[in-house]
Amino acid sequence: MDIKEVKEEIKQDEELLVKIFKLEKFLKKYKKPIIAVIVLTVAILIGRQAYIMYKDYKIKQANTALEKLMSNPNDKEALNTLKEDKKLYDLYLLQKGEYSKITTKALQEIKAYETAMQKGDIKSLESYLNNPDYHILKNSVRVALIRLYLEKGQRQKAELLAQQISPNSKYKEIATYLLHYGIVK
Repeated sequence: MDIKEVKEEIKQDEELLVKIFKLEKFLKKYKKPIIAVIVLTVAILIGRQAYIMYKDYKIKQANTALEKLMSNPNDKEALNTLKEDKKLYDLYLLQKGEYSKITTKALQEIKAYETAMQKGDIKSLESYLNNPDYHILKNSVRVALIRLYLEKGQRQKAELLAQQISPNSKYKEIATYLLHYGIVK
């Protein structure tokens, strides 16, 4: 090793020591905030994991309560447990046919769809289709209306509804079939 290399190595060691002293000074100055951030981060992670475990426990508890109610509809304890999970309770009410007590919007919409399809008249189906709160199952209602319009000889209305069905929907093919081979009076 020549002198130049030794000087360069000493200079690098000196720079490293300066950086270490600066880091030590920084750590001494901000020791408490750094520890607080670490403790807070650990507490948040533990709290989050505990919350996830609690939610999983509640879901399992509600599912067990639903199973008990399916086998024994008179189990009051299971019913009270199930009431804590609104969506699953609403599903239970839907299964029991207690539609007026359902609060979940999607299940209310499914019930409205079911009612409109059971009535099967133009007024009921149009009412469902024109309700801005309903978003699912509209294409199947459109297909049912297309059939009814074709039966009544209102081809233009049927074609207008068929145009509202998106091209990638499975109902588009059915609508096209009905219009092409549909009911003619």
